[in-house]
Amino acid sequence: MISTIIKNWVCCLGFAFFWFPLLVLWATGCSDTTPKVLHTEYAEPWPPAQSPDLVGRLEPFDRNAVYNRDLYVAPHGDDHTGDGSEAAPFETLQRAAKDARPGTRIRLSAGRHKPVGTLADLHGERRAPIAIVGHEKAIIDGTLSEEVTPGIHLSNPRYVVLENLNIRNAYPHGVNIDEGGDYSAPAGPLVLRRLHIANIGRGRNNDCLKMSGVKNFHVLESHFSGCDRGEAIDMVGCHEGFISGNTFRDMPGSGVQTKGGSSNVTIHGNRFINIALRSVNLGGHTGAPFFRPQDAPFEAARIQVVSNIFYRSGDAAVAFVGCIDCLSAHNTIIDPQGHVVRLLEEHPERAVGRGGRFVNNLVAFSVADLKGYVTAGRHSRPDTFILGWNLWYAHDMKDLKGPQYDPGIPPEQSAVIGKAPRFRDPAGGDYRLDPESPAIGQALEMAGTNLPDYDYRARGFPPTIGAHGAP
Repeated sequence: MISTIIKNWVCCLGFAFFWFPLLVLWATGCSDTTPKVLHTEYAEPWPPAQSPDLVGRLEPFDRNAVYNRDLYVAPHGDDHTGDGSEAAPFETLQRAAKDARPGTRIRLSAGRHKPVGTLADLHGERRAPIAIVGHEKAIIDGTLSEEVTPGIHLSNPRYVVLENLNIRNAYPHGVNIDEGGDYSAPAGPLVLRRLHIANIGRGRNNDCLKMSGVKNFHVLESHFSGCDRGEAIDMVGCHEGFISGNTFRDMPGSGVQTKGGSSNVTIHGNRFINIALRSVNLGGHTGAPFFRPQDAPFEAARIQVVSNIFYRSGDAAVAFVGCIDCLSAHNTIIDPQGHVVRLLEEHPERAVGRGGRFVNNLVAFSVADLKGYVTAGRHSRPDTFILGWNLWYAHDMKDLKGPQYDPGIPPEQSAVIGKAPRFRDPAGGDYRLDPESPAIGQALEMAGTNLPDYDYRARGFPPTIGAHGAP
């Protein structure tokens, strides 16, 4: 069933941002007597029933990969006398990478490893990639080096997998991936799976994961926290990506950013917890020399934010910043601390963002905590946006009449206003829905939103508002 839904979604993707279906009529219910949503800390999330290897655009290329050689790296190893075997491991990943060929799996043994620095031109093949896989007790620790060294820097990689790596205290970035300076030949394909990146940077624009000029990538089941003043994931000129099943927690900066000509990226089924600035920044302001491709007319285009959970977002849960035909749908947003949505234009010299949609989202909040519901900045084109079929519930205002928008923003269509969403166990951090939830069956069915829900279950018809489908 799930595979059928995904195939259908891929088939209709080309139409996803160019048409809007007929309105769906729904009947309003009686007066609401449901219990008040509790204010709680978000509990450590439960694992999805299925591993998030489903795809929005492309399947991970390593699904049927074959490895025919293992090389071992250990803190007690020796780059001069070792041969890379388990009995005589190398000391550094740099040394192992010199011997890596298609079908090689480099295994990082338990213990503390120095930051790796640059690994250039790792080129695997589709059926025989090069993989760097960490033991569960292996840590790449930036405090072991006095030099400015990222945890791992991949320059011009092809068919490379990073899996189960723990990276701490690196500077300036935890993982840095680029195309080696040749903008005409993007890096990738890549799979980044079960990475744990934390405490990165020194208060500047330092990112947990920075990708520049990458095409065809998956970031799956990973944890990001404490990226100091940068982003958990910063994408500059990246294309055809799928970011799913990740947790972004306690960020002094922003969560996920797509800018510099980025396009066709799906952000699905993630958790954003305590993000100080923008949980998702769709676009931005990029210096002209860094656009990929150089003639990209936009900061970002066709970015989808679907079936995510946001808890205590800061400046904005979702910011459309010069993004063209971008979508935020079926997300659950709990206790935002600033704006819910911002429509901004920070780089008007490029094409102005337009055609965005904020639909089928569930927002439970306190009016006292908000700076704004949906706000528009200078040079933006709010008249081109569609907002509707969202559920708005205020903990501290029983008689909420509806969200207040800035002048020029189209009115909300077919919203569910003031009805408690009836979460299953909000005190335990479970935002699945009770069978009597007013969100069930009230969402608009539309192209581009029929990915599975947060739990990788098929959405019913009519679909349900928020990240979780009907019980």
